[in-house]
Amino acid sequence: MTEDAFYIRRMWSFSRALDLGLVDEEIESGLQFALGRRHGERVAYIAMRLGRSLKLSKKALVHVTVAGLVHDIGALGCFRDYNGDSRILQEHCLMGAAMVERFPSGEILVPAIKYHHETPNPEFSALRVSPEEVPLMARILSLADQIDLRLKRRLSKRREREEILEWVSMETGSLFYPEVAAAFEEVARKEAFWLDIEQDDLLQIALGLLFGQWQLPATRELELGFTDDLADTFADLIDQKSKFTARHSRSVAETVKQLARGFGWEKEQLHEIYIAGLLHDLGKLAIPKKILDKPGALDSFEIEVIRTHTYYTHRLLTEAGFPTRIVEWASHHHERLDGKGYPFALAEKDIDVGARLMAIADIYAALTENRPYRLAMGSGEALNLIQRGAGTMVDGSLVELARRVL
Repeated sequence: MTEDAFYIRRMWSFSRALDLGLVDEEIESGLQFALGRRHGERVAYIAMRLGRSLKLSKKALVHVTVAGLVHDIGALGCFRDYNGDSRILQEHCLMGAAMVERFPSGEILVPAIKYHHETPNPEFSALRVSPEEVPLMARILSLADQIDLRLKRRLSKRREREEILEWVSMETGSLFYPEVAAAFEEVARKEAFWLDIEQDDLLQIALGLLFGQWQLPATRELELGFTDDLADTFADLIDQKSKFTARHSRSVAETVKQLARGFGWEKEQLHEIYIAGLLHDLGKLAIPKKILDKPGALDSFEIEVIRTHTYYTHRLLTEAGFPTRIVEWASHHHERLDGKGYPFALAEKDIDVGARLMAIADIYAALTENRPYRLAMGSGEALNLIQRGAGTMVDGSLVELARRVL
C-alpha cells in the first residue's frame, strides 16, 4: 500500500510539471484548446472517482489515477512537430502511449493513454478504432478529460453542474460509453465531488479515498529503474520545450557526473547526481516558450520570469519526495558563492559541493551549445569564461577540477 501511495505522490508532482508546460499560450494555441490549470491531477481525481463507482480493484484504481495524471504527456512531447496541426490529437495519444511503456505496469497504461480520445461513435474519435478495442480505463479517461475541459477554474455553480450532467446524458452512446456515463451520474450527485476538485490538497483527498487517512514519509531514496525512466522522459520533455535546448538536460547530467567522478564520488552518488542533472531544469516547463525562444536580450520582466525556474524545480522535486540532497543539487545551480544567486540567495557555506559542481556543469553545457544569439564555444573558451567567476559565482578549486576532467 505504501509503495502504491508513494508512486501516486511522485507521479502527481510530475503531472504538475506537465501542466506547467502545457498551460502556455503558444502551446494552447497549437493545441487549439485550453487545458486549464491542474488539468492532469483533476482528470486523475475524476477518473479515480469513476473507477470507484465502477467497482475497480485497488490496484486498478492506482493505475487509472496514474493514467489520468499523465494522459497528456504526449501533447508536450509532440508539440514541436505538430504545433497547429490537427493531427496532434492522434499523435499525442500515440506518443504518450510510447512514453509510458517503460513506467510501472506500462502494459496497462499504454492502451489507456493510446485510446483516451476514443468514443462509441468512431466518427468523433482520434484514432477511429472500434469501441470493442477500447479498454474500460481509456473509456474512463475519455469522460474525465472532457468533464475537466468544461469546468471553469473556480467553484462551479449548481446550474453549471446540472448542465454538464445533461450534456453527458445527451452524448451518451456518441461521445461517452454508457457504463462510464452512468458512473459519472452517480458520482456527480455528491456535493463533495465538485468541492474536492477545486481544493489545493487534491492529492491528499485522493490518497485518503484510496488508502485511508494516513501520512507518507516526506522523502524516499531513489528507486533504480523507474526513477531513471521518469527522469529520462522528463529531461526530453524539458529540452523539447525550447528549440534551442535540444540536449541541455542530458548534457548537464553527463558533465556533472564527469566532474563528480573526478572529485572522487562513488557509484551511488554518481547515479544520484546524474538524476539531479537530468531534472535540474524541470521548472523551465513553467516558463513561456516565447521567453525561452526569444532570439534577443530579455527585458527585466522576462529575466524575473526565467529566474523562477529553479524555484519550481525545488518545489516539484520536494513534492515528489526526492531526497533533500538531490533536490538541492538540482535546484541550487544558480546560487552563487557571494550570496547573489537565486532563488534562495544562499551564502557560500550553505551551498554544498554537489550544487557547486552542478553550477559549473550548467554553465559549461550552456556555453558549449548553440544559442539563438551566439554559436557554441569551444571547451577551452568556455572554461576560461567560467574562470572569471571563480570565488564569486563558482568554486575556484572546482573550476580547476573541470579543467582537468573536461
